[in-house]
Amino acid sequence: MDKKILIVILILLLSFLFFISNRAVKADEAAQEGNRPGLSIKETFDIYIRSIQCSDLETLFTTVTEEEQFFFLTSTGKLISSRQDYYAFHEDWFKEEDWEMPVEFLETHEGQEYGYATAIFHYKAKRLDGEAYFIDSYFTLIFHKEDNMWKVVADVCTLIDRSYSDPNSDIRYNSEQVYLFNTIKSRRTVRRFKPISVPKEHIIKILDAARFAPTAGNQQPWKFLVIQDRKKLDELQKQAFFWYMKKYQQRMKPNEEERVKIEQTLQKRLDNVLSAPVYVVVLVDSNTRYADYALQDGVLAAGQLMIAARSLGYGSGFFTTFFPEKEMKEFFKIPDKYKLICFTPIGIPYEWPETPQKKKIEDLVVFESF
Repeated sequence: MDKKILIVILILLLSFLFFISNRAVKADEAAQEGNRPGLSIKETFDIYIRSIQCSDLETLFTTVTEEEQFFFLTSTGKLISSRQDYYAFHEDWFKEEDWEMPVEFLETHEGQEYGYATAIFHYKAKRLDGEAYFIDSYFTLIFHKEDNMWKVVADVCTLIDRSYSDPNSDIRYNSEQVYLFNTIKSRRTVRRFKPISVPKEHIIKILDAARFAPTAGNQQPWKFLVIQDRKKLDELQKQAFFWYMKKYQQRMKPNEEERVKIEQTLQKRLDNVLSAPVYVVVLVDSNTRYADYALQDGVLAAGQLMIAARSLGYGSGFFTTFFPEKEMKEFFKIPDKYKLICFTPIGIPYEWPETPQKKKIEDLVVFESF
């Protein structure tokens, strides 16, 4: 093995051993400084914090009430109401690795029987994929005097901020930003749906998001035709079958065996594609001021529609193959001035399709010039 590699491995091993040893020393120090009579709330608070930072469960609970009743409100809003469950929470937490929690002390108040300490904790941990996440919260510890010792009887956390960073990056993204990115990445073209209705409020919410898509000169050329009538959709399925087979036979001129096979496949696909409870015919007005850009405007609106649908848990799709413009306009009596962009279902997927293989970002991005 190369000597340089051996040196690097040795350095990493020594660093790891130092980390473990240092953590153990801190744990021993915390254990030696466990809670005891006569300490102030600030001193007890310091023991509490040091015990957490070195995952010393036993020393930590020298600072916690012996009474079973307890009040703990986590930063996620979960309520824990017993000492046993508070213990279990920390027991599970301390099994985790690769985390740290610096604490910024704010103030303390000490009364005759009760007192409190407030601080901000800055929690940082790593996920399995290497992504780091951060939680900043106010927390208030309520203390009660028991046997001349201050004991924590309540722990209230108030979330300030939750953020994330990519592996090996110091740039953070807040929860709203991460949710948006994940929603976009998890959008899928869905071709089979459960027979579960979609509330009208959700339909309007989705289309309201679509209408805020970018548009040339703010012309907003779109029109959304919403179809929910099952009889009309069943009739559309019959017509779509006819439209497709007519063009297929004209173009491919299949023999009898091929024709039967494609008909069976087509029927199954249409059964699935037209199984959603709601469909939106996305249209644009071709007589707008910037008519040359109406098509792009419509595609952008359709894209936003599908992302908005995904954010509410619905599947969608950008369908045109089985729904040709001329025939669709005749079927739905759509005025001539409108151009068909797509026919989009909205519904609960029978199952979410897996993410297809995507090209690497490095293969798609060029900076400044080719």
